[in-house]
Amino acid sequence: MTAGRTIGVDDPELVGRATELALLDTAVATVRDGRSMVVEICGEAGLGKTRLLAELGRRAAGAGLLVCSGRASQFEQGMPFGIYAEMLEPLTARPDADPLPVGAGTLPVGAGTSGSGDPASPVDRPRVTAGVRRMLAGSAAPGVALLLDDVHWADSASLELTEQLVRKPPQVPLLLAVAFRGTGAPERLVDAIGRLGSAAMSIDLPPLEPADLEALLAGVPRRRRELIRRASLGNPLYIKALSRLPDRTLDELSRLARQHSPVDPDWLAGSQRHILAGLAAEITAQEQPVQRVAHVTAVVGDHTTIDLVAHVAELPMPEVARAVDQLGRMGLIGADGARLAYRHPLMRAAAYTLTGPAWRFEAHTRIAAYLRDQRASRQVVAYHTEQSARYGDGVAAAILVEAGIAFAHEAPAQAARWLGTALRIMPHGAVPDDRRSTVTLWYARALGRSGQLERSRELLQQLRSAAGPVRVQAEAFSVAVARQLGDYAEAAATLRVQLARGGLDPLGEAKLRVELSAVDAFREDPAAAVHHARRALELLDRDRSVLVATAQTLLALGTLYGGDAVLARRYLVDAVGTVDAIGDADLRRYVEIMSPLALTEIQLGHLADAARHLARARRILDALGPSSASAYLLVMETALHTRTGRLPRAVEAADEAVAAAERASSAEMRAMATAVRLRPLLWTAGPAEALAVADAGADPPRSRAWWRTGRVELALVHAALGHRSDGLDLLADPVTPHSTHPPTLVARHAITALAAARSGDLAAAEESGDRARAAATGLGYEDALAGFARAFTAYRRGCCGEAVSLAAGAAGGFAAAGAPVEVALAHHLAGAAHLGAGESRPGREAFDRAEAGYASCGAGWMSAVLAGHRGEAPTPAARPAAGAPAGAPLTAREREIAELVTAGLSNKEIAARLFLSRRTVESHLARVFAKLEVRSRTAMARRLADRTDE
Repeated sequence: MTAGRTIGVDDPELVGRATELALLDTAVATVRDGRSMVVEICGEAGLGKTRLLAELGRRAAGAGLLVCSGRASQFEQGMPFGIYAEMLEPLTARPDADPLPVGAGTLPVGAGTSGSGDPASPVDRPRVTAGVRRMLAGSAAPGVALLLDDVHWADSASLELTEQLVRKPPQVPLLLAVAFRGTGAPERLVDAIGRLGSAAMSIDLPPLEPADLEALLAGVPRRRRELIRRASLGNPLYIKALSRLPDRTLDELSRLARQHSPVDPDWLAGSQRHILAGLAAEITAQEQPVQRVAHVTAVVGDHTTIDLVAHVAELPMPEVARAVDQLGRMGLIGADGARLAYRHPLMRAAAYTLTGPAWRFEAHTRIAAYLRDQRASRQVVAYHTEQSARYGDGVAAAILVEAGIAFAHEAPAQAARWLGTALRIMPHGAVPDDRRSTVTLWYARALGRSGQLERSRELLQQLRSAAGPVRVQAEAFSVAVARQLGDYAEAAATLRVQLARGGLDPLGEAKLRVELSAVDAFREDPAAAVHHARRALELLDRDRSVLVATAQTLLALGTLYGGDAVLARRYLVDAVGTVDAIGDADLRRYVEIMSPLALTEIQLGHLADAARHLARARRILDALGPSSASAYLLVMETALHTRTGRLPRAVEAADEAVAAAERASSAEMRAMATAVRLRPLLWTAGPAEALAVADAGADPPRSRAWWRTGRVELALVHAALGHRSDGLDLLADPVTPHSTHPPTLVARHAITALAAARSGDLAAAEESGDRARAAATGLGYEDALAGFARAFTAYRRGCCGEAVSLAAGAAGGFAAAGAPVEVALAHHLAGAAHLGAGESRPGREAFDRAEAGYASCGAGWMSAVLAGHRGEAPTPAARPAAGAPAGAPLTAREREIAELVTAGLSNKEIAARLFLSRRTVESHLARVFAKLEVRSRTAMARRLADRTDE
C-alpha cells in the first residue's frame, strides 16, 4: 500500500456529477477561507470515486492548496502506514523540511535501513504523528488537501493515523478526503467523521442516470449502446470496460442483467467477474512483453517504477516503455514520470488473476531484492520479502525481524505476521537459541499488543525455560497479558515468584510492588494493595516520579476500597500533585495509571480533576494509537460522563470501550465496559434496553471489584423493572470477605431499599436506607444517594412531608456532588410526594425542575416516565387514610384485600380479581395499614396471623 499520484492521462469530462462537483467546490472554498473540512466519498467499485478525488485535487490545486494523495491496495494490506509512505513528498521536498528521526528517511513512516542509529529500533508513533502534523503545519500554501483513495483496503496503522487527523486536525486548514466502498466502510473512521457535524460532508455516489449514459456513449451505434447500458447498471467503469467487449458478450451480459435487480449483490459480483474476464482477455491478446509488463505492474503495486518493472520482467528499457505506452492507450495503466499505476483496482485485479502463484513468488523475490538494494522503506521491503520467504533464507528472516521489531508498537498485527514468518523460515540449528528466543519474545509482544492474547500467553509460557533476560522479560510481559485476560491470580502468582527470587535492586523490587498493588486492587484485596504501594514508595527515589505517582494512586485507591475515604482523599492529593508535575513524554509509557487515578477521583467527588486527567490521557493515546489502556480509559470516561449527566456521550464512550475491548480480545475489559454501559442506557433508553444489553453481554468480570460493580448496576436495572427478587439476588454478597468499599456498599444498600419499598416491604427498606447512610461517611454523592433511598421509603410509607424534605436534601447533595441526573430524580420524587400530599402547585413545580434536568442530560426514558406521572397524583401504597383510627376493626372488603395480600397477590392482581381499580385497592390497603399500625405487607401478614391465634 503506497501513495499514488495524479496520473498524467487526460480524463474525459465528468458526466452526471454536477451536484457532487458543487459540494467539492464548497469544500475547497471552506478550506481556502481558513477552516478544515472532511469529505467522505462512498460508492461501489467503478462509480467514480477515484475520478471524483482527482477532480477535487485539480480544484484544490487551482485554489492554491498543496495537494497530496495516497491510495490503498488490496494486495498490500500488510504494509503499515503504507497509504502515507509517499504522499507527503511535496512537503519533505522543501529545502527546509525537518526530517523525522524514524530510520534514515525523511518521511514519517519511511523507515529505511540506512543511516545512523539502530536500524531495528521501533518506530516511534508519537514522533510519526507529530511529524506529520509538523510538516502539514509548515506548508507555505494557505491549506493542504490530503486525498486518500480506496480506504476500505487501508492497513490498520494508516486508518488510525487518518482517524487522528479527523479528530484533531493539524494547525493548518486541511481538506481531508477519503473514498471507500460502502460494503467495506472503515467503521471507526466513519464514526469519527460523523461526529464533525458541519465540518464534514458525505457524498454517496449513485449509478448514472440513463440520460448520463447516453451522453457518455455518444457516437456508439444505437443497438450496441443499448446493450452496454443494460449490462453496465449505470456504472461508469463498467461502461468503459464493456465498450471494449464484443457484441456477443454484451448481449449475454444484458440478458443476465434483465434477470436481476440493479442492487442485487450476486448479480453485481457476477457482472464484475465477467468484466474482469473481458479485461483479462484483452491483456492476453497483447504481445508477450506487454503482458509481462501488465503482470509485473499488478504484482508490484502502486510503488511501481519503470526501472523496477524492467528489472523484474527482465526486459530492455525500450521494450518496457513501448509496453507501458500500449497499456496506457488501452486505458489500463497511467504514468507519472517514471512511476506506473493501474487506473482502477478492477483493472489491476484482472491482470493479477492472470499470474500463477509460482510466478508471483519469483516476482516477489526479485522485487524484494531490487527494493532492498534501492534502500526502499522498511515496510515495503518486508511485504515483498514475506511474500517470497523460503525456509532457510537467513537474509529474509533478518529483514522480517528488523521490520517486526520496528513496527511492534505501531502496527503490532503486521509485526506479528512478519515475526511469525521469520520464525518459520529460520533454519533450525543455524540460529543460536538465544536469538530465536529473542525473536519469539518480540513475536509474543506483538501478538499481545494486537489482541491475540491467548497465543501470546502460549509463547510466553514456552519462554519461561529460556535463559537470562529473555525469561525475565517474558515473565514481565505475561503479567500484562494475564491482567488483560482477567487472570489476576496468575498475574499475582507470577509477580510473587519474581519477588521471592530476591537479588533485586530497589528499583526492580519497587516495580514488582507497584504491579502487585495494581493486581491486588483488581482482586479487591485492599490491605495487600496498600501494603505493596507503601513498600514501593519506601523503595523509590523521588526522581522516579512516574512510578511514585503510580504507587501514590494505588495507595489512594486501595485505601478507599479499604473503607477509609478521608485518608484516601489525602493520598489522592499527593498522587495528583505528582502526576501533574510529570510531562506527557514521561507519562506516555505509564498512561494506564490515569484510569485508576480517574476512578479514585470520581468516587471521591473530584470530578474536575478526573475530567482533566482523562482528557490528558486521551491526548496521549491519540498520539500513541491503540493501546491496552484504551478500553479501561474509555470505561472511566463512561463513568465520568454518567456521573456528570452527559448521557449520550456516556453511551458513546461505553460503545467505544466495548469495541476497544473486542479489538484487544479482552473479555475482562468487555465485561467492565458492559457494566458501566447499563446505567446511561437505563436512563436514556429504559430498563428493557439495558437488560437486553446485559443479557447479550460477556461473562461477568473476573475482577472481584468490578464483579460487584456489574451486579450493582444490573440490580438497578431490575429494580427499575420491578423485579425485586432478581435485584436482591444480585445484591446478595456470597463472596467473602465482604466488600468494605463505601461507594459499592452505599449503592447496594440504597438499591435494596428502593426495591423493598417498591414491593411494600417498608421495614426492610428502612433498614437498608439506614445502612446506606451509615456507610456514606465523607462521600457527598453517596450521602445524597442514601437520602434519596430514605425519601422513597418515606413516600411509599405515606409520609409525604418527610419524603419531600428528604428528597430536597438529596437534590442539594446531588447538586453539590455534580450529579445532575440524580438531581432531576430527586425533584421527580419530591413532585410525586407533593402531589401525594395534595400539594398540586409545588408538585408541578418540582416536576418542571425534573423535566428540565432530564432534558438537559438526555435522559429520554426518565422524561417519558415523568410524562406519565404528570396530571395525576400517585397514591403511596401506605398513605394513612383519614377516618381510619389505629385499632379500628377491618371492614369485610378490607379483610378480603388483606387476605389476598397475605396470599402473595400484588395490588394489580387483587384489582383484577375483585373487579376494582388499582387505586381503590391501594386506598383500602392504606386504611388496613393504619388500622393495624403496620408499615409493610409482611408486618400486616404477621399482625393478622396474631389476631387469628388470639
